[in-house]
Amino acid sequence: MGLKTKLMLLFLLIAVTPLAVLGIFSYQKASSEIQTKANEIILENLSQINHSLNYFVEDIEQLSMYLYSNKEIQDILSKPASRSAEEKYRDQQTVAAILNSFLGFKSWDIQLYVLGENGDRYFTGNFIPSSYLRYNPDWGLFRKARLAGGDVVWDTHYSLKKYEDYGAVLSSGRLLKQIETGQPLGYFVVDIMESAFADKYDKAYRYDGGEVYLLDDKGYIISSRHSKLEVGTRLEKPYLDAVLQEKKGFFRIEENQTEHMVIYDSSDLYGFKMINVVPVTALTGESSKIRNFTTFIIISGVMLSYCAAYLLSDYITRPLRKLRRLMKQVEKGDLEVSFDSRYRDEVGHLGGSFNQMLERIKRLIHEVYEKQEKVQEAEMKAIQAQFTPHFLYNALDSINWMARIHKIETISKIAVSLGSLLRFSIRRGNTVIPIREDIEQIRNYLTIQEIRYRDKITIQLELDETILDLCMPKLLIQPLVENAIIHGLETKPGQGHLLITGQRIGERVQFVVEDNGTGIAPDELHRIQQGTYAPLNGSSTGIGLHNLMRRLQLHFGYAYSLRIDSVPDKGTRVCLSIPVISDRREGLGDVQSSYS
Repeated sequence: MGLKTKLMLLFLLIAVTPLAVLGIFSYQKASSEIQTKANEIILENLSQINHSLNYFVEDIEQLSMYLYSNKEIQDILSKPASRSAEEKYRDQQTVAAILNSFLGFKSWDIQLYVLGENGDRYFTGNFIPSSYLRYNPDWGLFRKARLAGGDVVWDTHYSLKKYEDYGAVLSSGRLLKQIETGQPLGYFVVDIMESAFADKYDKAYRYDGGEVYLLDDKGYIISSRHSKLEVGTRLEKPYLDAVLQEKKGFFRIEENQTEHMVIYDSSDLYGFKMINVVPVTALTGESSKIRNFTTFIIISGVMLSYCAAYLLSDYITRPLRKLRRLMKQVEKGDLEVSFDSRYRDEVGHLGGSFNQMLERIKRLIHEVYEKQEKVQEAEMKAIQAQFTPHFLYNALDSINWMARIHKIETISKIAVSLGSLLRFSIRRGNTVIPIREDIEQIRNYLTIQEIRYRDKITIQLELDETILDLCMPKLLIQPLVENAIIHGLETKPGQGHLLITGQRIGERVQFVVEDNGTGIAPDELHRIQQGTYAPLNGSSTGIGLHNLMRRLQLHFGYAYSLRIDSVPDKGTRVCLSIPVISDRREGLGDVQSSYS
C-alpha cells in the first residue's frame, strides 16, 4: 500500500469518524427524545380518558342518588305485592317515565334496573336478566350493596368468554331504603355496557399493533381494544403486577421477541387502570426520517471527505513521488538528475539532501577513481620492492656463513637471531599464536641484547611448561621486555638483572617482567597508567605501554589486568594477566567480540 493511499485512508478516517459518531449520537438522542415525548403524550391521553371515566362514574352515582331520594319510587316500592294489576301498570308507567328521563339527555350505553323487595321489577331494556329477576341478596353486587347500607358499590362482571353479546361489564348498585324508617325497599342497579367504555378511549392516541385495556383495581379486564373475548377475565400479562403496584408511568418490555412500551394511568377515585401497550417500532416511526436524513448526511460527508482526502494526499505525496522517480533513475546509473523543489518544508529539505547526496556520490566516485589509480601505482612500486626482504634474508644468511667460516660465533648468533626476528615481525597470518612461538622470538631478542650489553645485564627466563602450548596475541611480552632493558637497565650504573616468569593460575595466564633498574618516578608512572604520558626526551615508554593496553582491550575487553609497580633507583615490576586461550580460533573470537 503506497503512502498516498495510506494518507488518503487516514484523512478519510479522521474526517468520517467524528461525523459518523455525531450522526449516530444525534439519531439515538433524537430517537430517545421522540420515544419519551410519545410516551408522555400517550400517558397524558390516558389521564384524560381516566378523567372522562371519573365524570362518567360520578354521573352514574348522582343518578342513583337521585333515584334513591325520589319520593315516587319510594312510595311505589312501599306498596304491597298484592295490589291490583291496574295499579301495578300505573306504577310501571310512572317508574319507566322516571328511568327514561334519566337516559333522555345522556348518550349512555347503560341499562337501569329497579328491583323491589315487594317483587316489583322495573328496567329500561327489552328484558331483565334472570339474575336480577330472582336475585340472591347474599351474592355479588347485592351483597356488597346490602353491606354498604345505602352507599354506591361497584362490581365487575367476571365471566369466561362471551361469543355474541358481551353485555354489561361493570355494574353499580345501591340499596334503596325508606327514608323515614330505614326499611329496605329494594335495589337500584346500573349495568354499564362494554361499548360505553370503548367509546371513551376510542379516540385515544393509538398506534398500529397497540393494545388498550381498562382494568379494575384487581386486574380484571373491564374493556379491551385488543380482543373482546378477554373482557371479564384477569389480564394474563407479565407486566400486570408492576402496573397494579404503581399509579402511572411507562416502561419497556419484550414480548414475542418484540419490544413494547407499556404506558398506564390510574383513576384517583375508583382505581381503574388504563393501559396502552405500543410496539417500540411504532413509536420510533417518526425517528426514521431523522435516521434517513442522518444516513444521507454521513454518506454525503464520506463522499466529500473522500474527494478532499484524495486531493490532499495527492498534493502531499506529489513531491515524494517525484523524488522516488529520480531515485529510480539514479539506481539505473543516471547521476545527472536534480530535484527542483519549490517547497520550504520537510520535503524540500529532503530534496535538498538528495541533491547534496548526488553531488557527494559523484565526488566520491571521482575520488575513488583517483585512489584506484594511486593504488595501481603503489602496487607497481610494491612489486618492484618485493626483492627487499629477500635481499635482507640473503644478506644475513651470507653474514652467518661468513662468521661460521671465520669461526666468529657471536656474529653468527646475531645474524641468525636477527633473521628470525625479521621473519617473525613481517610474517602475515593469524595475530594469535602459541605462547611457545612468541617466547622463541623473545629469546632471539634477548640473545642480541646479551651480546650487545655483554656482562652488564643478566637475564633469567622461568616459564611453566604447561602454558607453552596455549595461545596469546602476538608481541604482548616483547614491549615489556624492551622497556625493561632500554629504560630500566641500560641507564643503571653497574650490573642489572632481568627476570621473566610465566605461569597458569586457574583460568588465567600470568607473565611478570621484573628488573632492578632505575625505576619510574611516581608522577610519570601515574601518567603512564592514565595514558597521558608524553616524555620530552623522545622516550617511547609511555607510548609503547599505551599501545599495549589498547591491544589488550581490543583482544580481551576488560578481561585482562596490567599492573606496574616501580620504585625509583630500586626497579620496576610489570604483571600482565590474560584469559586462557586454548586455540587460535578462540583468540580470534575474543578479538571479534571485543570489537563488537
